[in-house]
Amino acid sequence: MTNRIYFFANFGDWKKPPYGGGEVGNRRTLSLLQKCNYEIKIIEKYQRVKNHSIFNLLLLMYRIIENIIRFFITLLFGRRKKSIVHIVGFYGPMVYFENILVSLSHLFGYFTIYEMRGGGAELYFNNGNILYKKTFSHLINNANCIYSQGKENDSLILRIDPNKDIFYYPNYVMNDFMPCSYPNKPNNKINLLYFGRVSKTKNIDIIIETFKILSETHNNIYLDIIGNCPEPEYAKQIKRYIKDSGLENRINIYPACNHQQLKQYLKDKHFYLFPTKEPHEGHSNALTEAMAWGVIPIATAQGFNESVINNNQLIVKDIRPTAFSLIIDQLISNNQIQTLSKEIYMRVQSNFTERVIYKSLKTKYDTLFSLL
Repeated sequence: MTNRIYFFANFGDWKKPPYGGGEVGNRRTLSLLQKCNYEIKIIEKYQRVKNHSIFNLLLLMYRIIENIIRFFITLLFGRRKKSIVHIVGFYGPMVYFENILVSLSHLFGYFTIYEMRGGGAELYFNNGNILYKKTFSHLINNANCIYSQGKENDSLILRIDPNKDIFYYPNYVMNDFMPCSYPNKPNNKINLLYFGRVSKTKNIDIIIETFKILSETHNNIYLDIIGNCPEPEYAKQIKRYIKDSGLENRINIYPACNHQQLKQYLKDKHFYLFPTKEPHEGHSNALTEAMAWGVIPIATAQGFNESVINNNQLIVKDIRPTAFSLIIDQLISNNQIQTLSKEIYMRVQSNFTERVIYKSLKTKYDTLFSLL
């Protein structure tokens, strides 16, 4: 009998590129599971609506109810033997909907995996009301196994259920994005980089201020910022910061680009500045992609940055430009760039590549199926 997985996730519109890290991650997971030669039964999550007009809110309610009914019918008449239900969730406001799905799967006697994507689980839980805490705890208790994108979630999960089976399932870099070998960095200049969404919560202004401080003592330092800004006023503010810095000739701003072009930007960069304070930051794809090319991250402890980077020397505790510039200055002065760059490159090679995660995911699934 073929091992079967009922996979519930948000894949987005298959006719379009994936929207956001969630859809990207879910499509990647589906691809890995298909490579494992399991029988996959997809249950797609309802499509989001464009805005919250009265019509669209009613449409959304209809889609949610229809989604639950479809999930109910699929599992009711599904095969329990040698089958696993894998539900991808984001908790927070979605926890009530996701709890219904996990509860139904549990009720029908399926082995149930709940995958926690994104960050902010502890923040949601600690700031949530009694209903939220009870709902989230019920969800965790009813799931047989938790797949977690970040190790930082473990303490919360184990606080709810000390015996819960937790599988670390981080984001990873695709095989075709990895460099063939370690990309040597130029030694006659220092190149700083940020790429990703340009927004207030990512603190791009701190990156520019950090660059200004470093430029006072280093005349061979350059900065590239790559990404689109969804906030027009913030985009104007960033351009003003750059103009006022007097360093326009050493700062380049590029729009978001495809992965092929991104590799060209990454190959000669030394530092990736990541002063994010995004409340629900998870495992940033940009962070791992930069590390894959030997670009040393200097980041806040937000989301899963600490466990991904695994080097306290590169984590900024105080989100000020002087804190970022001090770390970079010390690494330059102590001639640590090449050593750390290779260490960061090897960390991705050992932990966050498609090959490594495929092997890990298949081993975990095979172990779970052997118990059924």
